[in-house]
Amino acid sequence: MAIFTTLIINLITMNLISIIGLVAAIVSTINQLPQAWKTIRSKDTHSLSLGMYSMVWVATSLWLAYGILLKDTPLILSNSISIIPISYIFWMKLHNTLSGKDAKIDQLLKKQGPAF
Repeated sequence: MAIFTTLIINLITMNLISIIGLVAAIVSTINQLPQAWKTIRSKDTHSLSLGMYSMVWVATSLWLAYGILLKDTPLILSNSISIIPISYIFWMKLHNTLSGKDAKIDQLLKKQGPAF
């Protein structure tokens, strides 16, 4: 409960530097949404890197923990928002890799040859 009270107080008393940080964090957070939307619609993750999304998920989780420890509102808000689409994409990629779906799509694409 104390962390939410601190967040509300921080939002009310933000200075210009914090506002710039918050806007920058939100704008950089939005970059995950197109890929998440495409993955939600198609369930296709074969062209995504599991290693890259693993690192993005870990990095975002650590930034969120860091923001919570510092009680830094822009870090907390942006990484709380970011972790949602990143988690969805990561778990879909992991599921498709472990189930063999990505490998099947790769095999089909190799049989077809170049698309141009």
